[in-house]
Amino acid sequence: MRKRMVSGSASCQALDVVQGKQPHPGIEVTREVRGEHPDSQRHQHILQENGPETGLITGINHLVLFTRDMDEGVRFYRDALGLRVVRTVRFNTSADGLRTAANHSSGGAAQDADGPSDITVDVTGRQVFFEMGNGELFSLYEALTVTAKPAAPVSSVLWPSIKSEVCSCPSEPQKLDHISFDVPHHADLVWFREHLIAHGVAVPDISERRDANNTHRFISSFYFFDPSGNPLEIASLDTSDEARKTYDFSDCSMDEHPVPALVDDSSSDAAPLASHWVNPPTQ
Repeated sequence: MRKRMVSGSASCQALDVVQGKQPHPGIEVTREVRGEHPDSQRHQHILQENGPETGLITGINHLVLFTRDMDEGVRFYRDALGLRVVRTVRFNTSADGLRTAANHSSGGAAQDADGPSDITVDVTGRQVFFEMGNGELFSLYEALTVTAKPAAPVSSVLWPSIKSEVCSCPSEPQKLDHISFDVPHHADLVWFREHLIAHGVAVPDISERRDANNTHRFISSFYFFDPSGNPLEIASLDTSDEARKTYDFSDCSMDEHPVPALVDDSSSDAAPLASHWVNPPTQ
């Protein structure tokens, strides 16, 4: 039987049905009505997890960004952000280059290709892998032909005012908007902001994401750019934060028109499971 992940406490489960707002045929969306305005109506029954694969992915193995200047990139990510260099390589992105110089042992690089495809990118450059404090990896590709001004993130108002100098206005949203690095505590976030400012990096004030009632902190963060104009963020989901210990999932399901996959459409007799964090807040 499909598990129901019901957001909110028992007192929040007496919900009104909002007429005429069914996002998918056959799915009746229940929403809690708060306040006097229709805009305050929010979906409450969100399916948090579903299937045996839940929890098997434990983190990010590695992320890759482009840089125009690897020396500049290393000095920024190693010396300013504190990431540890664990692998360096220089190769061509052809099948032969990946097999011989980068030592790829499987996939299309394991055998000679019949010829370049319509989407083959012929680039010769360096790659450096860095290790983050939790063992996850981050990597830079160096490509001299990479655009000098990458597309700005969609929420570019959050980044420093220098964005017009280092970014271009995107003609459409990109596949990857920005990367956010994690620090464990809010105090680390404050420290890193001051540290980057001391390194001459333009950094705005710390911003916070809160729930619908502006009570519980979700994520605190600040935004900046690397030397190649890639938009970055350092954030904290502080598990020891008092404001997170009383986090109410029902106040953070704020999308009034959730996609069908998020809607808990299981039968009413299914046993509800309270929404929860994978790593619960520390006491």
